[in-house]
Amino acid sequence: MFGSIRKIALALLCFPLLAVASGQGNVATDWSYVHKKLKAAGFKAKFITAMRKSYDPAEFTSVLELNTLLFLRKADYHSPQLSDQSVSDVRKFMQDNHATLQAAEKKYGVSPTVITSLIWMESRFGTNLGRFHVASVFLNLLQADRPEVLAHLKLEAAPRFTPKLTKKAAGDIVKKAKTKAKWAIAELKAIEKMYAQDKELVNGLKGSFAGAFGMPQFIPSSYVHYARAAKGKHAPDLTHPEDAIHSVAHYLKESGWRKSKAASHEKALMRYNNSRDYARAILKLAERASETGKRLPAGKPEKKKRPAKPV
Repeated sequence: MFGSIRKIALALLCFPLLAVASGQGNVATDWSYVHKKLKAAGFKAKFITAMRKSYDPAEFTSVLELNTLLFLRKADYHSPQLSDQSVSDVRKFMQDNHATLQAAEKKYGVSPTVITSLIWMESRFGTNLGRFHVASVFLNLLQADRPEVLAHLKLEAAPRFTPKLTKKAAGDIVKKAKTKAKWAIAELKAIEKMYAQDKELVNGLKGSFAGAFGMPQFIPSSYVHYARAAKGKHAPDLTHPEDAIHSVAHYLKESGWRKSKAASHEKALMRYNNSRDYARAILKLAERASETGKRLPAGKPEKKKRPAKPV
């Protein structure tokens, strides 16, 4: 979810790059700076205090570098993931969650194969959820516009991401860092709403270095706006397949997915992650996972039905 800001699949697949974000250098976190910005943005005092207690600055430089410098590395992180094994995994998940997928399709009109393929692409069905404290990710990014942080990114960190830093790229780093700092405020506003509902969830919530969490890798603002529980009125738990399925289906529908308009499918997926390669990789995986070998029309059951299993 997440438009151009959120590169979820990229975030998941870039964990090996943590080795290049060594955290070396003199830049360090500054809570007084964070506190000043949170107070100026109108956050409640109790929430600021709670964030201070739960804040984990251990990955400060890693989070900053990976969120602001990965654009210097251009690569295709999605299509190479398509394989016989990924197709098999998608089919197995669909079989195990048949009833929930059919219910979500009936309610939101989104193809079960696409929902399943997206969740596989995002977290391998929850086997790769991330290890970063989500609130701390945004408390770190809130500091991306500090002068000493900008200097670190350009002078110390950038050479580990590109052999040659051009003047334009250096300017882009500054722009991206300032954009991330503003974005962090918006995401922390969403976390404040989540905190009001479930304090323990926020305190212990782990995810990717981009601040995305759960099986579908939602960022906090997407969780607040689009997450849905499959049953009941409880807060959605995106580590559970049922809630993850309904939340993805709801997000795609709200992003313009229309079952009878194939052109809307790629566009809706690009609202989730602003990458055409990402969208097409999901559609291709869904196509291969369908039993007919053809892309199934959204909003219609597969031609060869599998027996429903308890969810």
